[in-house]
Amino acid sequence: MKKFLVLVVLLAGCGYSASRGYDWWSTGQQPVATTSQPVVVKVAPGESPDEVSSDLLVKGLIRDKLVFDLYMRQSGARGRIQAGDFVLNRNMSVADIADALQHGKIDQLAVTLTPGLTLKQMSGRAEQAGLGTAADYLAAASDPAWAGQYDFLQSKPPTANLEGFLVPDTYSLNKGSTSHDLVKRQLDQFGQVFPADLRAQAAQANAVRPAESLFNVVILASMVEREVNNDPDRGIVCGIFYNRLRISEKLGVDATVLYALGRTSGGLTADDLNTNSPYNTRKFAGLPPGPIANPGAAAIKACVNPQQSDYIFYFTDPKGVTHFDKTSADFARDQLKYGVAGT
Repeated sequence: MKKFLVLVVLLAGCGYSASRGYDWWSTGQQPVATTSQPVVVKVAPGESPDEVSSDLLVKGLIRDKLVFDLYMRQSGARGRIQAGDFVLNRNMSVADIADALQHGKIDQLAVTLTPGLTLKQMSGRAEQAGLGTAADYLAAASDPAWAGQYDFLQSKPPTANLEGFLVPDTYSLNKGSTSHDLVKRQLDQFGQVFPADLRAQAAQANAVRPAESLFNVVILASMVEREVNNDPDRGIVCGIFYNRLRISEKLGVDATVLYALGRTSGGLTADDLNTNSPYNTRKFAGLPPGPIANPGAAAIKACVNPQQSDYIFYFTDPKGVTHFDKTSADFARDQLKYGVAGT
């Protein structure tokens, strides 16, 4: 091992000290990210190890191609890379990636579902991934039998589908899997991102919100997911929702109006804002009757523990920055100053 490290130091470049060479070697093996960021990688039959490492670098899965290539040679993994479809992750170390690449699963497919997608949008992604038709996915998500398999669905109205509970993520499934299999994986994942201890927190009142049902938390998280771009702002916006509910102010969430119209983007006309739907929080007070999208873990956690503030208003500018205001006058002034996204 000592001889190998000496070789690494030499290869790291002329002029580097032994300590710098070792730091280069150690740092190069560390994960690119500290949070989960799944990335789909396909290794074609006959693809060379150099081509594989170049692809990994382009996709942001490794820090240094030379370090990766040297590790693969030293560990003997270079000659054991298998063809197949892989769901790797930017929080994996070089050793983890090397191990995964030796266990190819050719008969797999992957589907990426991003936070904020609606049930209908997910059905289209499932169809594109080869998991049956969009209608198959919608049918699977409407199956009442799920309620008997997952205790967290007990708070959902029996007639409601699984909108809000289908956790977005990148899923790898065996070819031949069905939409039913994908829905099951998503529900299993919901149990991981909203575990029993977090549910217990939701059931206890705190300084910002009353004791809340799991279903209401999911409704709020779905609105936060559709309205807010950045994690640090999610808790503030959910706190604003509770501030509005406390003073009997309409929530006024444009994303709920879009959902009522069967859309996820675009401007809203005066007629749109007057849509006679219980999902129209511009017209009707209180929460909408169900989630308007499928939130990720960050939005759920933000609504279990919303941030306390005196803010009543918020908006997102064309650069994607969310602004917060305490009065309607400040709100109007800042909208003129920064502009509003989508207008």
